[in-house]
Amino acid sequence: MPAPARFPLPTAEIHVWVAYLTARCNFACDYCIQKPQMVPGQRRKPWGRYQELTGRQWVDALNAFPVRPEHPLILTGGEPSLHKDFAFLASRLEGYQLDMTSNLTFDIDAVAREMKAHGKQFATSFHTYHPKFLTPEKWLDQAERLRDSGLVAAPVFSMVNLERFPHFRDDEHDQNVARLAQLADRRGLVYQWNEFRGTHMGEAFNRDHKYRIDCTSAWVNIDPEGNVHNCQYHLTERKHAFGNVTDIGNCRPLPAMGEFFACTDFGYCDPCHENSGHGAFRDQQGNIFRRTANDARVYLQWMQPAAIKAVARRYFAQGDHREAEHALLAAIGKERDAGTDNGETWADLGVTLYETGKRKQSLAALLHAIDAGVTRTETVGSALVVARELGLVEHARQTILRHVPAQNLERIERALDVVRAEPARS
Repeated sequence: MPAPARFPLPTAEIHVWVAYLTARCNFACDYCIQKPQMVPGQRRKPWGRYQELTGRQWVDALNAFPVRPEHPLILTGGEPSLHKDFAFLASRLEGYQLDMTSNLTFDIDAVAREMKAHGKQFATSFHTYHPKFLTPEKWLDQAERLRDSGLVAAPVFSMVNLERFPHFRDDEHDQNVARLAQLADRRGLVYQWNEFRGTHMGEAFNRDHKYRIDCTSAWVNIDPEGNVHNCQYHLTERKHAFGNVTDIGNCRPLPAMGEFFACTDFGYCDPCHENSGHGAFRDQQGNIFRRTANDARVYLQWMQPAAIKAVARRYFAQGDHREAEHALLAAIGKERDAGTDNGETWADLGVTLYETGKRKQSLAALLHAIDAGVTRTETVGSALVVARELGLVEHARQTILRHVPAQNLERIERALDVVRAEPARS
């Protein structure tokens, strides 16, 4: 094919070429950035169905390009290895430095044999552990097999850092992540933590509004049917295609890097691409910015009180007491909206407020919990400890005695006296 007067796809190093071989994935993580509205606990679905290009169509189209990128072409998805011709097309692309992103569920040995037979190798690859879909042992076995297979020159293994986002974690997640880190260190497998980028401008990434802004796209995104887009939102929504890779001569040129163009879809951007550091945005006041805010609290709006309290417990366990406080207040607000007043939530809030140094608020919350029927020894004892520190013991006793027999209260007070006396004796 004769080279066009201007090759329509930019090749400057900053632009990222990505071939989405398929939109399908065999996992369904609730924090996946490939689909909008990340709702904690709600599994993600593929963004659409495509008449996927065959491996031969990919190879014929990409190998006909008169100009190739000056950096890797990333094969991704969905899960790219679900494409029936994955090994074929990866092993027959010419003139490309290949990268791959994959969840490590493919037949590594089979792909490595095919690549080796054609003298090919991936330059790098990126594989993130998904703790709800693979055991640590299985994932590490696959990681070691890939590392030793020669399929990839420099594979990268990672986990998404959800420490600030316990909304997307549960006990199984945390146990598997801890187990994987332990086993990886023992086996000598190097891994990294990836930043979670899931909010837009400090708001939930839910595509509930969009507005005009000037953008500089840094992406060459090719969808499973070969259509070329300069942002992932346009790719997933099949809007504003510049052409198709199977007819590159008739593809309209994508904007050059640093060239601002008007876009009315800002707010619907994919947060991973939006926050990647590639490209820039310019608002209507002329301010240029790159990264957007990332506020974990926005996810609470979709969660039920029980799930929010589980988030608060995870925050508390990791020592982030202020976020635990915020989550518990959100749970209380939702409970009140539903016409309930859960004393257990108030008891948790009281303990959390104590850790943030808010002693008076802590006592008020603990006494409210007791008024709501939470009269177990730990809660009553906690209220008394705080009351003693504040010099409000009689006030606390009046509330407690409305719900706890006097002899039980006296027993708890004697136990506290013993505990307080022990340090003095020692």
